[in-house]
Amino acid sequence: MIEDNSIDISAERQILQNLLALDIASEEIERYGVHPDQFIEWYGNPDGKPVCLVHGGIFHGCANVAYLRPAALALGEAGYRVALVEYRYVAGSPDFALADLETLARHPILENAIWVGHSLGAVLVFNILFNPELTPKHAVGLAPIFDLRRDVEEFHNRVPSLVTQWMGGSPVTIPDVYAAFDPAVIYARLGADGFSSSDLRLDIIHGVQDQTVPVNRSHELSGEPFSVALVPEANHNAVVLPGHDAWILFLGALG
Repeated sequence: MIEDNSIDISAERQILQNLLALDIASEEIERYGVHPDQFIEWYGNPDGKPVCLVHGGIFHGCANVAYLRPAALALGEAGYRVALVEYRYVAGSPDFALADLETLARHPILENAIWVGHSLGAVLVFNILFNPELTPKHAVGLAPIFDLRRDVEEFHNRVPSLVTQWMGGSPVTIPDVYAAFDPAVIYARLGADGFSSSDLRLDIIHGVQDQTVPVNRSHELSGEPFSVALVPEANHNAVVLPGHDAWILFLGALG
């Protein structure tokens, strides 16, 4: 979905601007490919529990790691070993991003990390969690998109659709791509029994005041074997704001 004049996203934008205004950058950079966007920013003690942090941001025009640096720093200060990862974002070819995340899922530190995705980044994280060929077992979705087809269908009147641009078309025009990439479709194939028997864990934290990804989508997942927490005073970007009520729930999910 993209911005709409009928909704007020000013509070979400203000949080984003505040996060981007903080002068934070890691001095520990690891490259995992030759493309400029294939790198990891490391934060925290190397002996801490590893967390792989995956950004979203395309809905607010910030599809890079910058706005999650405060979150990565705060997690590092809380004792975690944080990998804030950048990946190739190519409109029309989501397979580039997924290929990068699959490479990272085989990284010796990240193969057993907790994987955390915000917004569209959660789509990639869910793909990693639901892939039986990969080893990550615990994921956290912050204001996540779980169903790409639903996002396109519910906001078909918004032109252009950023999800459609990223995917390379709509569920009608490229159904095979959605079938292979949409977390809701992949999970449906896995099923609740398959999820539980695979010893997987998924925590979802979503702000009730989210104006970008409707909170009712996460609420409807409460019947699945996931842990779903809805935060009354949080919006789309407050869930990645250190110190917010949603942040306390996030730290609890990592514990």
